[in-house]
Amino acid sequence: MKRRNGRSFLERFGFYFGAIILAVIVWRIEIFMGSGPSIYTAIPIQEKAVDAFLEMNRLLTTLATTLLGAMGLLLFGGFKGKSCSRELWAVIAGAISICLSIYYGYVAYLAVISMLETNTFDPYSPQLLREQYAHFYTFLVGFVLFAGFVYANMRTEDGHENSKHVTSA
Repeated sequence: MKRRNGRSFLERFGFYFGAIILAVIVWRIEIFMGSGPSIYTAIPIQEKAVDAFLEMNRLLTTLATTLLGAMGLLLFGGFKGKSCSRELWAVIAGAISICLSIYYGYVAYLAVISMLETNTFDPYSPQLLREQYAHFYTFLVGFVLFAGFVYANMRTEDGHENSKHVTSA
């Protein structure tokens, strides 16, 4: 069944169907992996280390989500006209980096949970540090790309505004 734009229904919605199937598979795997017993007793210093790690994780995830929302706002309503297309690659790469940061934050959170279940929490374990660094540095790359996008478009907008004032004066 062909549509007006020449793409079939399967081509248009196949990606979304595949994403839903993947989400269901991941959900079922998580249920299977989390079905074991959970016993955790921590000493006070471990509790403080867990709290500090989780607070840092929450902070970066909140900042990343806010930055992702700001990207969407500026792309779909903040800059007027065609000036957004100039540095569009930067905001797309920045959004991908921010999404990866949120993903790595979730993976680090799951690593902490699994360490707590086995009573082996170590804030300096190589796996946890790798996830922590990936979480932070992908956020930093996304922030820098977004800042470059905003800077380039602010200069473009300022340039258009100055030319309008010159022609109307």
